[in-house]
Amino acid sequence: MQNLKGKANEMLTAMDKGIEAAQVAVPPVGVYQGVDLRILPKYVAFKSAMIKQRLTLQYILAIHIAAFAMHFALARFEIHGLETKLREKEYILAPGVMDFTTASPQSVSDTYVVNAALSFLSMLGNVNAANIDEQYKRLSNFMTPQLQIQFEEEAREWRETVKSENISEILRITDREVVATEEGFYKVTAIAQRERYSNSESVGHVDEVIEMLMKLVPPIKGKEWYLEITSLKRGRADGFKPSANGGKPNGR
Repeated sequence: MQNLKGKANEMLTAMDKGIEAAQVAVPPVGVYQGVDLRILPKYVAFKSAMIKQRLTLQYILAIHIAAFAMHFALARFEIHGLETKLREKEYILAPGVMDFTTASPQSVSDTYVVNAALSFLSMLGNVNAANIDEQYKRLSNFMTPQLQIQFEEEAREWRETVKSENISEILRITDREVVATEEGFYKVTAIAQRERYSNSESVGHVDEVIEMLMKLVPPIKGKEWYLEITSLKRGRADGFKPSANGGKPNGR
């Protein structure tokens, strides 16, 4: 019995020693090796808040920089497109003078368009056996390639008739109207009186309506007018049917 009691005392002593050892292993409180452990949690929390704040600021700055760069790129692209369009609308307008004068469709005067139209109508209507080839050739130079082919084909028979029968025509414009569009096109409608002579003898006069659709084109050095005829229709006033697209160049 004494041996059992001795063993029990030894076990209790060992357990007591373990509890004491466990109590000694508790983390120190206060200052440890020169470091104040009481402020450590606050320091860790402060450090993590600062890191989070810096990351958030970096994200915000990155988003703003990306948005600014995109806005700048779009603005430059838009400005470049507008400058390109502006250059496309710059043409030379110098009637009778082979020099350069900058203009745009919005600044082209009605006088310039009317003078060009009257010049074209004069080439079309004031012809005789001696000048019809030259007049029509000059007029066709101001037409689009498609209209030029059509005009020369349809006028071939008329030119031969004028030369063989010694016909002369005089075209007097009695009224005119010019309508401009935003795309740089100009529609000209002219009321005219055509007088015809054959071998110097009058064969009467006819009232006519002439429609032309013209557009402003880039300058070509040496060209008198910077308007191109895209369609041309001519016919008697009593049987004329207006058309925006134009028709035959000669209604005889």
